[in-house]
Amino acid sequence: MTIGATLEFHGAAGEVTGSCTLVRTDKARILIDFGMFQGSPEDEARNAVAPPIDFASLDAVVVTHAHIDHCGRLAMLPSLGFKGRIYATTATHELLGRVLRSSARLQRGRVYERASGTSPWSRALFAGEEPGPAPKFPPAQRLFDIPDVRDTMDAIEGVPLDREVKIAPLVSLVFRNAGHTPGAAGAELTVGAGAARRRLYFTGDLGPHRAGAVSLLAAPHHPVDADVVVVESTNGERPRKVHADTDETLAAIVADAARRKLKVLAPVFALGRAQLLVHRLARLHARGLMHGLNVYVDSPMAVHGIESLYRHPEYLAPDIAAAVRAGEAPLWFPELHYVLSKRESMAIDRMVHGGIILAGSGFMDAGPMLRHLEESIDRPDCLLLLGGYQPEDGFASRIERGAERAQFSSGKVIPIRATTARVEGLSGHAYQEDLIEWFRRFKAKPSRVVLNHGTEPARAALAAKLRDELALECALPARGEPLAV
Repeated sequence: MTIGATLEFHGAAGEVTGSCTLVRTDKARILIDFGMFQGSPEDEARNAVAPPIDFASLDAVVVTHAHIDHCGRLAMLPSLGFKGRIYATTATHELLGRVLRSSARLQRGRVYERASGTSPWSRALFAGEEPGPAPKFPPAQRLFDIPDVRDTMDAIEGVPLDREVKIAPLVSLVFRNAGHTPGAAGAELTVGAGAARRRLYFTGDLGPHRAGAVSLLAAPHHPVDADVVVVESTNGERPRKVHADTDETLAAIVADAARRKLKVLAPVFALGRAQLLVHRLARLHARGLMHGLNVYVDSPMAVHGIESLYRHPEYLAPDIAAAVRAGEAPLWFPELHYVLSKRESMAIDRMVHGGIILAGSGFMDAGPMLRHLEESIDRPDCLLLLGGYQPEDGFASRIERGAERAQFSSGKVIPIRATTARVEGLSGHAYQEDLIEWFRRFKAKPSRVVLNHGTEPARAALAAKLRDELALECALPARGEPLAV
């Protein structure tokens, strides 16, 4: 029985946040991800406006992973009339409750902050730039609260990798490892029955190709075939940089920090870069190269991400998975300390002289990292350890380009005496050549390739490469545009 399918992208079409894709068939309606828009206050305000979807008629919602730009609006579903089931991998299911509760508390805090004009913010100032008034933030809106999170979690069903489950009339789902973060998976939908059935593959976010490289996570699953592939293009225009060995670069930084008793601040994302960096530091400990330098993971969510990998070794690279199954703890070392409360986080500001603090956010625009910066950025014994992409005009990029002062929401303008060091090889996203290699491994070429989750330049660059190298024609749909597949 042949069943037609139509896709509608209500986010992450020509941009990199707000993933939300509606799949309509003759028999079913399924939503793939329901993420938040991130970026400017104006971008965040878009989250309060639900997309033009009849949520009450949805058969199912599928969540690819627990990053907020893919799952952040799930707890709005009860108030929007959705009464079906939500499907995620078992590992993502375990993380979602914490992610959504944290988001609800953050929303509540932002309402109070913006009402009082105390929203956290920071800017790095170049020579000649004058401090300015705080940015004008639109009033914050509560998207959901803790009771909504409880109702949402009651609707979620955790599904192991590679297990088929029926989620709607004539639609089945299989999660395939995406190699991106703990629990991240591509969603493989089989639509129809018998010889006429069709396979739609939604990658979510893909991790990099890791052949021959040191890796914490298992390589992304490579489908043998699919009729339609909806693929992310976050790094679609970014080739992988040739850089020095990550372990050796990090070893040199740690040795220098230990010798000079530096306070090292490493901005991380709680699910992704935090685990990748802990893995690299654990490797240095195994070689006797930590020099007694303490490491503080200042993020309860990052700690949960580490613990998730112990519970779900199927997401780990084969050698690390084997160690976990043998009862070892490859992501622990004596110098590693978990910081699980704000009181502990504030304490390490006072006590750390010669140590590494891993704290959110990865873009240095929120979270405990802002407080650590305000406390220490004027110290010549402070080092900012940067890895992966930073926004072009963001705090970190400005410091790397020579900003001299930093202004914080407290009103303080502080001279920047901290130095920076960069470690490559810590990205959780596939680069352009990784994405091309991923498609190259298909035995049967997809009949349709659809690019989402990327800026327009990134989508266009990747589409050109896929066309020129693999003869794949790609669709770049606009937000809300129906696309028959």
